[in-house]
Parts: sequence; C-alpha cells; structure tokens
Amino acid sequence: MKISTIKTLAMVGLSLNMVFTACSEDKDDQPINNNGGNTVITPNTYEFTRNGISTVSYSGQTDRLNQLKEMKSYIQDAADNKTPISEQTLIEMFVNTGDNANGNFSFSSSKQLSDKTIDADRQAFIDMFSRAADASDSAMANVIAKNGTPGTLVRTNGSVILLDANGHEFTQELEKGLMGATFYHQIVNVYLSDDKIGSAINNTDLEAGKNYTAMEHHIDEAFGYYGAPVDFTSNYSGAESPRYWARYSKNFDGITPLIDEIMDPFKRARQAIVDKRYDVKDSEVNKINTAFEVLIAATTIHYINKGLNAPTDADRMHDLSEGYFFLKALRYSNINTRKLSQAEVNDMLNLDFGNNFWNTTSTGLNAIKSKLSSTYGLTAVKDQL
Repeated sequence: MKISTIKTLAMVGLSLNMVFTACSEDKDDQPINNNGGNTVITPNTYEFTRNGISTVSYSGQTDRLNQLKEMKSYIQDAADNKTPISEQTLIEMFVNTGDNANGNFSFSSSKQLSDKTIDADRQAFIDMFSRAADASDSAMANVIAKNGTPGTLVRTNGSVILLDANGHEFTQELEKGLMGATFYHQIVNVYLSDDKIGSAINNTDLEAGKNYTAMEHHIDEAFGYYGAPVDFTSNYSGAESPRYWARYSKNFDGITPLIDEIMDPFKRARQAIVDKRYDVKDSEVNKINTAFEVLIAATTIHYINKGLNAPTDADRMHDLSEGYFFLKALRYSNINTRKLSQAEVNDMLNLDFGNNFWNTTSTGLNAIKSKLSSTYGLTAVKDQL
C-alpha cells in the first residue's frame, strides 16, 4: 500500500473518530444550548416553547394571587360600607373551603393560600381574622380609631381604613403579610431551592400529560408568585398590569433597576434549565434572592419616608402598616443569601417600629431607614424612594 493511501485512510479514520466523539458528547455530556455555544442567552420575555407549544405553566400561583385580591376586597368593603366582617368567612377564604371558599370566591380552584403559608406564621393570620371581625363591630358603631381603640379613619385621599387597637391596618396586614409569608417564602425557600430545582430533580423526561419537565415547572411556579407579565421590563408599558411584588418593583423604576435585576435572572435561569447549564441556573437564582431582598428594603424605606411626612394620623397608620409588614418579609429571606439575620429584622420590628404604631417614633423609623439603606446599597437613593 502506498504511503499516500495510508495517510489518506488515517485522516479519514481520524475525521470519523472526531465526528463520533462529537456526536457522543452532544448527546450525553453537553448541554442543549439555545445558541449552540457556551453562553446562555437571556430571552426577551418569559416565554418558552417545545415543538411550538408553551412549556410555561403557573395557573395555581395565579389562582392564589386572585384569592388574596378577593380577601383584601372583602375587608375593604366592610370598612367602606361599615358592614360586619365574619372571622369564619376569612378562614374559609384562607383555606378555600369547598374550592370556592364556601361561595365567597368569585371563581373555583383547588388551590389555597393557607397550605403555602410558612408554618410558623399561619396561625397569626387566623388570629388576625378574629381581630378584624372585632374591629368591624367598632366601625359599624362609628368608632374613630385611636391609640388603644379599634375603628376607622379616613385618609386624605378619601379612602377608609380599618385599624386594630395598635394602629395596624387590616388590609395591609393581610396583603403585605401574605406577600411575605406565602408568595416570597414560596419563591426563595421552596421553588428556587434544591428540593425543587436541584440536581436530583428531573429535567429530562416530561411530566405525564404535560409539555414541561419537573424542573422547568418548578421555576415557573416561582415566577408565578412574582406577579409579573411575561414581557415585564424596565420602562414597562404593556397591557397587562404587574401584580404584588412585580407591581412594587415597578414603583422604583428610574431610581434603582429592580425590574431587570429580578426579571433577567428569572429568564436566564429558566433558559439555563432548558440548556442544562446548571451552573448558570444556580448563579441566577442567587441573583433573584439578592434582588428580592433589595426590593423589600427599598419598599420598606419608601413607606418609612411617607410615614415620616404623613399629614394625618390616618395616612401615618396606613404608611406604617405598609412599611412594617414589608419589613417583616425579610424574616423569610433565603438563609444562604440573606444579608440580615432574623434576629436583626426582629429588632427593627420590635424595638424601632414597635407593635403599637401610635407610639412609633421618628427616631426609630430613621434607624430602620439607615440600617436598610446601608445594608442593601441604597444610601444614595434612600430619600428618593
């Protein structure tokens, strides 16, 4: 055999070996990447498909967001119209008795808020329902709320607020409380945890009858609790309104880039799961956790600023209620990424805010503002929030 023929066969063999090796690596070892390279591209929107069909589903989270909206409306309607609040009705809405809160929800769903609320604080909401019912009795008797007395006050914008004896506004205790103890807790401690999107979770086979893997679905459920439109971005002007956490991140657009600091990691982490780039997924999850803490701190500072400058007792009690229950959400931050310990948050709640908002001082509020702004890099914008 000629030397040239031997060289030719060797080259062919080498080429075939390279082809088979590459095919083997593409099939077994390499991630399926959306751009054919090593970089995970951040999608423009939180929309993902397989064979032309969406792989995104978080209808259960949407149901819970809607349930909270109707619970808040129930309490607000009682304040506006001076009608009684039923403790039992609020419990039935919280646990979703009969899949429609025993007829108190406008829609049916098998989902509930209670079983997704952090165990340590679930009873506190049930206790609050009892206080709300008692306060509604005072409202029907035209009692004006004051230190030590539950009742109603009218804000400068004309809205009526129902308060307990310590100045806690019930609609804010319910809404901001569940945004923290349920929505935020589920995002950072449940659906973005290793138990839901870690290495042991299936990301190869589709769930029975579904177009998504378990890992894909779990991160989608975390995104659902954020309350954002799929095309949510800085300077958002889309038709769908952001809700709950997404709505509050929009409040600071132009001051701090919180929308993109949450949305981009969500989109990139989801794409990384599709691409099987788990190192990128883990990095982006840490960014989500970090940005959420900044969002909570910024929102708390915002309401402290408003409380410090509130023109009336009614406005002050409203602002302090918002700020207090937003701040309380920091107690649920992910233990691996949190910047403040639960003890530090509790000190701000108990010592600086205090349980009785009628006695909360500007000194205490400014101490919280200083602590949060320095911890979360908001010092330069703390007075603009």
